[in-house]
Amino acid sequence: MPRSVASQAVARALTLAPGIAPLGALFGAAAVAAGFSPGAAVALSAVVFAGGAQFAAVGLVAAGAALASVVGTVLLINARYFLLSAATVDMGRKARAGPLHRVALALGTVDESYALQAAWSREAGVTPWGLILVSLTLWLLWVGSTALGALLGTHLPDLRPWGLDYALPGIFVGLFGIFADTRERLVAGLVALALGGAAALLGFGTWAVLVVPPALAFAWGWKRAG
Repeated sequence: MPRSVASQAVARALTLAPGIAPLGALFGAAAVAAGFSPGAAVALSAVVFAGGAQFAAVGLVAAGAALASVVGTVLLINARYFLLSAATVDMGRKARAGPLHRVALALGTVDESYALQAAWSREAGVTPWGLILVSLTLWLLWVGSTALGALLGTHLPDLRPWGLDYALPGIFVGLFGIFADTRERLVAGLVALALGGAAALLGFGTWAVLVVPPALAFAWGWKRAG
């Protein structure tokens, strides 16, 4: 892989580091506080690799929820990745990715990686390895920051006054800016934002952010495809 492609991939991924790194550290600290060992917290980030679902899982475990409830919640929250993975594989196919490359792309798909890869794929010169390296850089950043938070969480100062607990919403605002490049996508995003905000005000909390907008997006895409 040419060095220029590698440096571009890493640079693109690191644009989200100011949001992902503190969020990963917060997750590591929260998981340990909920009873997870540092190793288990890091393993969860390495395998699940999905911030919203991981925070929900830790909260449920801390509340004493049954394993089936935890697994079901994680699957529901991450259901959107089935479609994102399919779109990422198609993106890789257009970049002439081989079968193993497409598997790696699908396994590394998260909201952030897909947004960066989709924006890059519209430019000339993108390669399968470049797309994979975007996902790999984000994964290493997430797992590494989780490890830092899990090991040093009790020694870290209270991060809430810094507003770092809003890192996840901030990341999604940035992703919306990347995706909303047409009027239709802008309208879809604003409608999802309005519905999610209304659901949050009605007391649905995390579900309002992680379930309502993706459900709307699925319905919108299904209608267009039909």
